[in-house]
Formats: sequence, structure tokens, C-alpha cells
Amino acid sequence: KIEDAQMIRKLEHQVWGEEVVNKYDIPMYIHFGYVYIAKYESKIIGAITAYMTNKGDVYVCDLVVAKKFRGNKVGEKLYRKLLKSTKGKDIVSFLDPKNIPTLNLHKKLGAKIIAKVKNPYGLNKGLEKDIRFFVRIKNS
Repeated sequence: KIEDAQMIRKLEHQVWGEEVVNKYDIPMYIHFGYVYIAKYESKIIGAITAYMTNKGDVYVCDLVVAKKFRGNKVGEKLYRKLLKSTKGKDIVSFLDPKNIPTLNLHKKLGAKIIAKVKNPYGLNKGLEKDIRFFVRIKNS
């Protein structure tokens, strides 16, 4: 729901210390993409946001789970919901190679590393050493 957008952004800021998906993007994902949330006692404790690329893949922008709830398969359940709703479309994303739990989850879901990319978002000249893995999950 649109009203969940602010709670998703707040969770991202708590976990990542920065805005990952801006306030204008989340309503667009809700209307035209994919957004799934996990709640505990009416609070959002996890979210996955994605959209369809012009090549027909589904690009995962963010997967975030509150630190307190990690290790409880919240992220995996969110990802499996996305996979189920996008059957037949491959899932792609950039991953931080230092984030071992995320790498392990993607490996468990069948992700293959397609490329290593320097500064994939082109945000800042100081990030040239910022390496991300570009991964693909075949979702047939």
C-alpha cells in the first residue's frame, strides 16, 4: 500500500544508514512494480522492492530486513513471494560481495554471478573501487 512507503523508507534508513529507494520511487514500485512486506505487530520488519526492466527481467532494488529479525527466513520468504509472482521472468540484482548472508541467500535461490561491476550506479567518483556482483536467478 502507498501508506507503507514511509515505513519501508524508515526501515531502509535504520538498516542501511541511508536512503536506498527514494520517496518518489516506492509508490511507483507499488503501482507498476513489485513490493512485498513482512510485518510483526503491525510494524514493517522486512521489504523487497523490484521492477520490470526493458529487457523483461525483474530487477530487485532492495531487500531489507530489520536486524532483530534476521536469521528467521524473513528475507527468503519475501524473495520466494517475488519469485512466485514473477514466474517465467528472470530476477537480476547487484549484490555487495561483503554481505555474506545476502550472497548465501541468493546462492540458495539459485543465483549465478554474471559479472563483477565497478561502481554500478555511477553515483560518485570516489566509488570506483566499489565492486558489486551482478546476479541472475532463472525463474522458470
